[in-house]
Amino acid sequence: MQFRKTIPAIALGVVSLTVPIAASAGTDSSSPAIEATTADSSQVESATLTDNNGKPSRSLSVKAAPKGAANEAATRSEKVFSTGEVTGEEFSSIGLSWKKESAVDSGLTAETRIHRDGVWGPWQNVPLGLDDGVAEEAKRAGAPAFYTDDADGAEVRFISPKGSLPQDLKLSFIDPAKSPATPSSTSSSSDREPRTTQAGQPDVKLRKDWGADESLADPGYKTQPSIKAALVHHTVTGNNSYTQEQVPQIINGIYIQHITVLGYGDFPYHFVVDRFGGIWEGRKGSIEMRPGTEIPGILGGHASGFNTNTFGVAMLGNFEPNNSEGGEDTGPDPKPTEAMTTSLADLLAWKAGQYELAPEGSTQLVSAGGGGTNPHPTGAVLDVPVISAHKDVNVTACPGAKLYETLPDLRKQVADRLGSA
Repeated sequence: MQFRKTIPAIALGVVSLTVPIAASAGTDSSSPAIEATTADSSQVESATLTDNNGKPSRSLSVKAAPKGAANEAATRSEKVFSTGEVTGEEFSSIGLSWKKESAVDSGLTAETRIHRDGVWGPWQNVPLGLDDGVAEEAKRAGAPAFYTDDADGAEVRFISPKGSLPQDLKLSFIDPAKSPATPSSTSSSSDREPRTTQAGQPDVKLRKDWGADESLADPGYKTQPSIKAALVHHTVTGNNSYTQEQVPQIINGIYIQHITVLGYGDFPYHFVVDRFGGIWEGRKGSIEMRPGTEIPGILGGHASGFNTNTFGVAMLGNFEPNNSEGGEDTGPDPKPTEAMTTSLADLLAWKAGQYELAPEGSTQLVSAGGGGTNPHPTGAVLDVPVISAHKDVNVTACPGAKLYETLPDLRKQVADRLGSA
């Protein structure tokens, strides 16, 4: 089966497939095709777009910036790279990744349009996560999984002011439905495995409820001595109007992208909260972790240089105004829903109570370094609120301005729940 620009034939799960090239201006259209290889999972099919030097493969067309632009000097080196229309078997997310050590044009942007039900949709910005850093455990750098719903085609184009692309750039098509563990529908509490509910614990759906294929994650738990702070994130997965039925598929796409494409050991965040108020376990062991047990803390992969002594909660969506982080149009005021913030407060009160954290207090975190979006050198001590945001420790817009502005009230809500106001 072939991965073609206009012929439906993506072979998700096949060992290799041929990608016909798109000839760019001045290139030989009869040049041979390149090979796209399957990642270490039947749920992912990836195509290589650049080589180890950042040179575009023949799967990309290349165009210079339009002549006569308003600022010709600024656009002289700008180039647009495009995959052309690629269609085939169904997938529900796409992922972009590149060599971890690669230099990346800070002005690089990406756009995609999705083919679904015989129709090509509008162009949307794809968040590249250039301000989100790379977790210490990751093997590759990359963008968040971009949710497409059940699609069968995509076209991706990159605009680079410097005319360059990252080294070993790959485009991945992610299909969680290929996972043997994927639920056919959202599981209810009645069909979950029985377990002891901890004091103050809200309803938290298990990993199997969103279909985690446990064979993909590292075995065992990544433990740490304790927890001193919570960091709030948003996922920027491209869709704020998802349905309740789509939530497990979106979360599973994040999982597969991070493990199979980016090389994480497990889900990056400890918990995820959806817009309907659903709370989902992300990283394995996050429900069980608490002081004085065999799992005093679980080490996450959510904040470069500050994973130690923290846990991460990701709100499913994009809360940065005016679509500045990509995906569907967020408008000027993309606030989290009341159900979402209520569940977030419940979750934080539960864990803050276990670790005896003061919700309206502050604490000190020590940077593990790493550079990039972590501006704090190794060993630097940072004073932060006990309930902080990703942007409080890294140079990033996460968790979005409209979520960030709710944090003072969130801290008060958590304190009220604990009777410590």
